Parts: sequence; structure tokens; C-alpha cells
Amino acid sequence: MRRGVLLSIVFLFQILSLACGGGSSSNTGSLRFVQGSPDAPAVDLLIDGKTQTSDMLYANSSDYISLKPGSRHVQVVPVNGSTPLLDQTVSVGSGDFHTLLLTGPVAQLKPVLLTDTVASTTTTPVNDVRVISISTQMGPADVYIVAPGVNLATATPVFTNLTLSQDSGYQAITGATGVGTGSYQVFVTAPGTRNAYLSTGPLAVASAKNQTVVIEDSPAGGFTFTVLQDQ
Repeated sequence: MRRGVLLSIVFLFQILSLACGGGSSSNTGSLRFVQGSPDAPAVDLLIDGKTQTSDMLYANSSDYISLKPGSRHVQVVPVNGSTPLLDQTVSVGSGDFHTLLLTGPVAQLKPVLLTDTVASTTTTPVNDVRVISISTQMGPADVYIVAPGVNLATATPVFTNLTLSQDSGYQAITGATGVGTGSYQVFVTAPGTRNAYLSTGPLAVASAKNQTVVIEDSPAGGFTFTVLQDQ
């Protein structure tokens, strides 16, 4: 009888522990990966030995992956191979959002870890955008972030001489209806000139989201881009 009472108490304690979260934390961090090596084969992304995303080609990006805070073992492995192109530890904090990019040709790979910040959610939301280059063909370039239709002759670059693996840092969007609102446009030009290597055309601002514009080599020649929604 005593044994039955004891088991009932233990069972009740377990239920209460589960209801209260069992003392464990639900806090997590998040990591997103961009495959930015143009001559790399298709790759799989593994975190702590578990495959998260498969068959990633150049300029492909994963969704944010929710992770336990701490040191996470990140590997990028060719689909038909066993030797990682990237094998490193990434520190992920509770509530953090990061973007990890693998850039450069296979012979000169470089990992780049960015911290993704939260857009302002005040009464007047302000969205920011940053530009990063994974283009191995473009070379140094100036970056303009302007309202659509603005004459570049009257604009000032937000970042000069952007090179492979560099980012502009977050910049306040000067949209069609004012700072931090509306649509915007990115121009990437030859340094010191208004000669555009790439114009994105008008880009919409996502509500309460910062954005990352990734400059890429185009398979057809020239350059293209991808817009990532940050968080």
C-alpha cells in the first residue's frame, strides 16, 4: 500500500514538473546559412551531427534554425562526399539571430558570421537593410540605398569599396515615403562612379523586418541578388 502511495506521489510530481516546464528553459537562438561559394558542389548543412538542410547550391539559403544556446558544431559537407568544406564551432546565445555565409571559391573558402538585429517596432517602425557581397567576379564596389527613382547623381553611397565577403552594416532605409518606410532600391556601382554593376529595382519593406541583400554572380553572366528577411 505504501508503495502504491509513493508511486502516486511520484506520478503527480512528474505531471506538475511537466506543467511547470520541468525546470528547463525554452530559450533558443537561431542560425541561418547561405551557401556562397560559386564553385562548390551541392552541400548539406549539419549542426551537431544532424542534417538540417540538403542539396544546397550557390546562393541558396536555409531558413532560421532554432538551436539551444551554447557552442554548436556546424559542418558543411558535399552531398556526395565526407570531407567538410566548413567545420567549425559557432557560439549561439539565447535570443540571438545569426547568418553564417560560406564565401569565396573552394580553394579559398571563408566563413562569415553576421549578427541579425531586430527591426524597430515603435509607433513609427524603422526598417534597416544591409548589403553583403558573395560575388567573386564583381570586385570592389560602392553601395547606394535610395528611394526608387532617385537620381544617383544626387545620392551618396552608404558604403564604398565593398569587396567579397564584406557587408555594409545595417543602414536606415530612405524609402519613397520617408526614412524607414516604403520601398527602396539598391545600386552597386564601380568605385567612385555612378556606373551601375547592378540595380535591384524597387524592393518592398517587410513589416517589422530588417533585410539583407546578397549580391551574387549570375549563372548567365553579370550579377544578381537575393533578398533575405532578417528574423
